[in-house]
Amino acid sequence: MVPVYNRSLLIDRAIENLEGKLAEELLVVALVTWLFLMHLRSALVALVTLPLGVLCAFIIMQSRGINANIMSLGGIAIAIGAMVDAAIVMVENAHRRLEQWQDAHPHAEINQVERLRLIKDATVEVGPALFWSLLIITLSFTPVFALEAQEGRLFGPLAFTKTYAMAAAAALSITLVPVLMSFAMGGHIARENRNPLNRALIAAYLPLLNKVLRWPSRAVRIRWRASARSSCRRWTKATCSICRPPCRAYRRRQRALCSNVPTN
Repeated sequence: MVPVYNRSLLIDRAIENLEGKLAEELLVVALVTWLFLMHLRSALVALVTLPLGVLCAFIIMQSRGINANIMSLGGIAIAIGAMVDAAIVMVENAHRRLEQWQDAHPHAEINQVERLRLIKDATVEVGPALFWSLLIITLSFTPVFALEAQEGRLFGPLAFTKTYAMAAAAALSITLVPVLMSFAMGGHIARENRNPLNRALIAAYLPLLNKVLRWPSRAVRIRWRASARSSCRRWTKATCSICRPPCRAYRRRQRALCSNVPTN
């Protein structure tokens, strides 16, 4: 028997591509998290959620009878980039809470009860917002379900698998991630200002920010004057104080406020 229409090779290549992208995502997430937080176990918390979310999506696909074709695997590939966001934000916020406690108690050693309380407060602070943001991304493909005929059969599996993957990531972000954080975030937590990468980025960014705040560009001032003039019905330089360009004393006061320098 000579096969005429064989899609097995195409499916195998699609699965290999998905495995490669998943491995690349895991490597990038681990590297970036470790570089900015300097804590390996915190990076592992973000890594665990990604394969578990994909596994949950495959379990739901099998229970619903959705085949692993090109479009269904493409939906998982699309969702991979956003599935790990919630875990990264939670881990970073917990590090910030622990660092603030260390700043408030420089000569004290944090105990396990206080550490768990800080991790809980960090989770409660950002958990609801992250959960609803992932749900919004989950519902973004809902209009695809309204497609019919060939369009519905073509794009339906992609929308289903992406929805399953994002829903699994949203559920894991408020259930499994806080538990893993309580076990992983132990030992020494590096301060943000002692990280060489953070210090280099802040040193490059802060002068540019101060320059922008102190000396706004001429184009911005021109647009501000034009919008102010257009908002006034009867504009004259003598009567309208909004449309007139600011005087030198006013600009000096504004620059002094930006640089926190007291003025007379």
